[in-house]
Amino acid sequence: MEKFRLILLPFSWLYGLVVNLRNWFYNIGVFKSKEIPGASICIGNITVGGTGKSPLTAYIAKLFESKKPVILSRGYGRKTQGLVIANATSTASDLGDEPMMYWTNFNRQIPVVVAEKRQIGVDWIRENKADSLILLDDAFQHRAVKPGLNILLMTYDRPVFKDFVFPAGNLREPRSGMKRSDIVVITKSPKDLAEKSKTIFHQKIPLSKDRIFFSEVIYGDLNGLFGEIWESVDQIILVTGIAQPEPLYRFLAENHPVEAIKFPDHHAFTREDIQQIQQKVATFAHQRCAVVTTEKDAVRFAEWKEVILESKIPFFVQSISLKIDREQDFKDLLKNYVVRANEGSC
Repeated sequence: MEKFRLILLPFSWLYGLVVNLRNWFYNIGVFKSKEIPGASICIGNITVGGTGKSPLTAYIAKLFESKKPVILSRGYGRKTQGLVIANATSTASDLGDEPMMYWTNFNRQIPVVVAEKRQIGVDWIRENKADSLILLDDAFQHRAVKPGLNILLMTYDRPVFKDFVFPAGNLREPRSGMKRSDIVVITKSPKDLAEKSKTIFHQKIPLSKDRIFFSEVIYGDLNGLFGEIWESVDQIILVTGIAQPEPLYRFLAENHPVEAIKFPDHHAFTREDIQQIQQKVATFAHQRCAVVTTEKDAVRFAEWKEVILESKIPFFVQSISLKIDREQDFKDLLKNYVVRANEGSC
């Protein structure tokens, strides 16, 4: 597969040239980039899919809960268009799975706004939530707006400096795009990462090492999707529609036999999918069996509540959080930025 992708390198060079030209036009002002007034933080990436933007966005939203954060997203995969504000009747189909996950996990206390054109979302937020901190989820390439602080994510096992531009690789833009970042977070890092391993990233990333951080995923409790109580089981069926389910599979497999059912990233689950899951569960009829899914998938399954309850499939959601090395330094960088941004907008 890797050799086949290398054959596509000429197409990657062409694609990279077009993206570089677009970025150059923004840099010299041919394409206009409107600076966002007040405090705003972009959490984005260069790599296609699965870098851990959602957990970090939620982490920062919780960190600044007292600063009235608003999460602004494109709302990828939603069935609506234009500006949509999360409300009491919103579903994943209305907002997209990630925005709906934020809305749900924060008990509808942190506003969530979706708009393909981020400027429209920014304008609504500044008109209606004037003093809020805007968190732009996955907007690193959306240069029509200019956030005050850019956080770039890359995974430990797929660093930008070892990858190629699509289609030969997984990069949305050439590696030089890293230079637009103010902070880089290496996500999904191994536990107790050696300083020698960190040095490789420090040498390859065009930022001072005090602005480069490493984070690891912490798996928490298994929570019932519809109030189920977790009890030890003989078999787990892991059902996912995310870019990289393998780390969760490995974690669960440490203590249980695991069968995986994989759907494409952002997959919109159907009645037929639930029937497929039910059939898989039936193959373990003589064992205590449970279905486990991710927080992002859970908001899409929630739209099938009646069907799932009728099927009597025990559904559980794996909670996750982040552990960031030099965490206080990371928090201080963000807090100092927000203070300066708010003072500058007075």
